[in-house]
Amino acid sequence: MEDSPPPPEPEVPFYIIIARILIVSVMSFAGAAAIFFFVGGVWQVGLPALGLCLVFMGLMFLVERAAA
Repeated sequence: MEDSPPPPEPEVPFYIIIARILIVSVMSFAGAAAIFFFVGGVWQVGLPALGLCLVFMGLMFLVERAAA
């Protein structure tokens, strides 16, 4: 008995790809800035950078859920 081929994967829209790239870029930059400022002892700048990183992490979850 022959197995039928699996159904093709749906293509991901272009705007989802662009959103992923932008979100990961900003999230990594904000996380690196937060670490840099925490090591330097500048908590007043490090905490907002960490908050921005967390906001973009939440956006990534929303974009991934929308892409599914």
